[in-house]
Amino acid sequence: MVDDAELHIDKLAYAVALLEGAKRIHSSAPGEVISRIGIPFYLLIGFSIENGLKALLQFQGQHQRDVQRSHDLAGLLAITEGLRERLWPGAAKDVEHLSRYHKEYWFRYPESAATADVFKAESACMMVDHLLAHIAHLMATEKSSAI
Repeated sequence: MVDDAELHIDKLAYAVALLEGAKRIHSSAPGEVISRIGIPFYLLIGFSIENGLKALLQFQGQHQRDVQRSHDLAGLLAITEGLRERLWPGAAKDVEHLSRYHKEYWFRYPESAATADVFKAESACMMVDHLLAHIAHLMATEKSSAI
């Protein structure tokens, strides 16, 4: 059984695993347009971002039920402490752009699907890699400064 104090680590590991799944989908169709792989790819990308943000929020002491149940990527990013400032220019806007599609389940249920204006798979993977790396770095530096 995992200690509650370490749940954020499992959540971040889950975010990384979801990103790895998206990368495998992308690598299975090299050069294909995003419309060919978009539904499963962006489903995993959205949940990777969500779990990464929730891992950081949990680490930072944000355990409220509404935070843990939220699928609003923009809202989750907005309440993190210190993450937005560390991201490369445009990364926060990229997360905010994907937020509507994720929050409204565009890639999760066919009745919610519509044509989404999304990024190329390579760009999305680079952005999420960058985001998760900074989340891990924040968690590591905040933990070591608390010791």
